[in-house]
Amino acid sequence: LTAMMISGALAGMMALNPVMGDQHNVAIDFVSGAGYVGIAVALMGRLHPVGIVLAAILFGMLYQGGAELAFEMPAISRDMIVIIQGLVILFAGALEHMFRPYIQTLFASFSPKAVGIEAVKGKGA
Repeated sequence: LTAMMISGALAGMMALNPVMGDQHNVAIDFVSGAGYVGIAVALMGRLHPVGIVLAAILFGMLYQGGAELAFEMPAISRDMIVIIQGLVILFAGALEHMFRPYIQTLFASFSPKAVGIEAVKGKGA
């Protein structure tokens, strides 16, 4: 019940800017797609509060940077900006899997039990 109250308050605060700002009303589709972006942010942040904040900052920078790029360079189409944003998100998500073995090896040199290397080596040998 508390989580529902907090999420309702946050949803109400999202509508605060258009209502109290320059428009003084709420358009029907002013948050179209925000839920899907929120899901992507949560997955990119691996469902951890700090990770979600960092992923939200990344998504915000990509969105604002795309708008700035479209404004500064009209020759670049909106589709190209979306492709660039998608590639950045794809590679940012893939970085974990690229560097995980190296990081595990580094941490295993300090404490093999903390990484779980002992359990894996014990089963295979």
